[in-house]
Amino acid sequence: MEFLRNAAKTWVAKLLMALLVMSFGIWGIKDVSTSFLGDILSFTGFGPKDLVHVAGKTIMAPEYTDALQRQLKQLSQQAGRNVTLDEAHKMGLDKQILDSLIATAAVDAQKDKLQLAVSSTAIANDIANNKMFQDTAGKFDPNRLRQVLQQNNMSEAGFVAAEKQNRMRAMISGLADAPIKLPQTLSVALAQFRGETREAKYFAVTATESDVAAPTDVELKKQYEASPATYTAPEYRQIAVMKVDPADISSKITVTTEEIAAGYEKFKLDYFTPEKRDLIQLTFPTLDAAKKAKARITAGENIMKIATEMNAKTADVTLKEVKKDELLDSKIADAAFALKQGEVSDPVEGGLAIALIKATSVSPAIQLTLDEAKPELTKRLQLEKAKDEILTTYNAVEDARGQQTKFEDIASKAGLPFVLIPAVSATGVDKDGKEVTLASKDEVLKAAFASDVGNVDDALSINDGYVWYEVRQVIPSALKPLDVVKAEVTKDFVATKLREAAAEKAKKLVERATQGATLEALAAETKAEIKTATGLKRNETSETFDGPASVALFNVGDKGFAWSLEGDGKTARVMQVTKVEIPAVMATSPEVKKLQDETAQGVSRDLAESFIKAIRQNANVTINEELWRQNTGTEAPVQNP
Repeated sequence: MEFLRNAAKTWVAKLLMALLVMSFGIWGIKDVSTSFLGDILSFTGFGPKDLVHVAGKTIMAPEYTDALQRQLKQLSQQAGRNVTLDEAHKMGLDKQILDSLIATAAVDAQKDKLQLAVSSTAIANDIANNKMFQDTAGKFDPNRLRQVLQQNNMSEAGFVAAEKQNRMRAMISGLADAPIKLPQTLSVALAQFRGETREAKYFAVTATESDVAAPTDVELKKQYEASPATYTAPEYRQIAVMKVDPADISSKITVTTEEIAAGYEKFKLDYFTPEKRDLIQLTFPTLDAAKKAKARITAGENIMKIATEMNAKTADVTLKEVKKDELLDSKIADAAFALKQGEVSDPVEGGLAIALIKATSVSPAIQLTLDEAKPELTKRLQLEKAKDEILTTYNAVEDARGQQTKFEDIASKAGLPFVLIPAVSATGVDKDGKEVTLASKDEVLKAAFASDVGNVDDALSINDGYVWYEVRQVIPSALKPLDVVKAEVTKDFVATKLREAAAEKAKKLVERATQGATLEALAAETKAEIKTATGLKRNETSETFDGPASVALFNVGDKGFAWSLEGDGKTARVMQVTKVEIPAVMATSPEVKKLQDETAQGVSRDLAESFIKAIRQNANVTINEELWRQNTGTEAPVQNP
C-alpha cells in the first residue's frame, strides 16, 4: 500500500494509471466467485485448476487456455493458416499471455487495497440510461438487457461486477490530468530523423550446405537440450464424438404423396425461374432525338454504332440477365419485356428518361412441375420433419447414456455419425501435425479440454442439433525422445549453421570494404549482381528492402557499409549507403505537431509499461509449475522477473 501511495503522488503516476486502465480494459475481469475462490486457495494451496496465485487472486487454467486460444485464432487468421501450439511456444506466446494475466491480477489486487467502491445505485442508473437496453420510446427494457447478457454468456451479477470494475478504473483514470508535452526542437529533430531518405547499392551472398559440416551426435544433443520446448509434444486427448442434426436423420423420414403435393403448393415459387433478358438501353435528351435514332436502326444501322456516337461504353448501355422487377422504371420494363428477341422498341417515355431498348437475348420463365421438383422437394420436407424429430433422438440418446451404454453402441443403434479421435491437441492437430476433421471442431475441442476422463458432460447444442463428446484418454505433454525427432533437430541445427555461415561471409566482406575494397570488386569476386535502391526511409520496408536490411542500412553513415540476413535464412546482403538526404522541416508544420503528439503517446505507453512491471514485481506471484508443464510441456517462467 505504501508503495502505491508514494507512486501516486506524482503527475507521472497519474498518467500511468490512466494508461494502465486502457491497457488492461481488453482483459475484462473474472467472475466474483472466482475472486472469492482465489482468496481461499491462497491459504489452502493450489486447487486442481489453479494455475497462478497473485496477491490473493487466482488465475485458473481454463482462463489462461481461453486467452491463448483467442490469440492463436487471431494469429491464424492473420497468417492465413493454422498457427500451432508448438509455434506459439517457440515464439514465447504462451509465457507472454501468462505474464499479461499475472500483471492484470496484480493491478486488480492493488486496486482492492485502495478499497475503491461504487454504489449499485449508480450502476443501475448507468444501465437504465444505456441506449442499448432501451426500447423505441427510450425507456429501459429488461428483456433487452437479458438478451444482450445471454448473447455474451454473462450473468446479471457478473455484468454488474464488470461495470463496477470499469467505473473504478475510470475513477483512477480521472487522476491523469497532466499531459506530456515534448520540446518543439526535439519534435523537429525527430521529424528530420523520420523523414531522412537514403540510396544504396547492394549484393547478396549465399551459404550452402557444403559450408556446414555434418553435425555430430554431441552437437545434435546440445541442440536438442537447448530448445526442449521446440521438441515437446503438447497434451493430446482421445475423444469420442457422436452427433445428430437434421441432415443425419432426414433420409430415414417418410414423406407421403399428400405431403409432397401440399409442399409443392407451399413452395411453388421456389421452383419458379422468372424470365430474364439481355438488353441494350440507350437514353436520349428529347423524344425527337430518340425517334431519329430509331429511324436509323430501322434503316439497318447497328444500335451500338449510335451508342458509340453518344460516347457511351458497352458496359453503360448493356444489361445482362435482368429480370423485369429489377428495372426501376415500370414503363421501360413493360416495353423491354414485350419485345421479341432481336427487336428494338419505339421510343419509350419513362418516368426518368426517354429510351430505346433492344432485346438481344430472351430466357423464358420456367416453372418446374411437381414431378420435376419432387426429388429436391422430398429432401426439403424430410429435413423439415427431421428438425421436429431431433428432440426425440436426443431423449433416446440421453436415456441410453443414463444406462451407461457406450457411444459406439448408441450411434450404431440410432444410425448416428460416430468418430473416435485417437489423439488431438487443443489446437486441433494430431501427433503428425495434421489437421483433424471433426464436426463442430472448435466447440468440441474447447469443451473436451475443459473436461476429463470419466466425466459425463452435457451435449453441446449447436445449430439445430446436438453433439456428445467423451474424453477417453489424456496423453500428457512430454518431451519427445531425441531419436524420434532427430531429423527435425538435424534440420534445425543445419538451418542455424547456414544462418551463421551467411552472416560470417557478409561480415568479412563488410570488414574488407571498410578497409578500402570497393563494393564492385567484392561483388565481382563473389560473382554477385549489384543492385540499387532509392527512396529508402527509416523503419519502412519495400519489396527489395525488408526490416532488418533497412535497420542495418540506417545504422551507418553516408558511404558506410552494412550487412543483414535475408528472410530465407541462408542468404545475407552486403550494402553501401550512396546518398543521404535530410529534409527541411518547419517547426510549425502539421507533420511536426502530429509527430509531437505521437511521440508523447509513445512516451506515455513506455512509462505505463514500466509502471505495470513495477506492480508486477512487487506482487506475490506463485505459479503451479506442475500444471503449467502439463498444459505447455515447458518449464514455468520466472515468477518475479
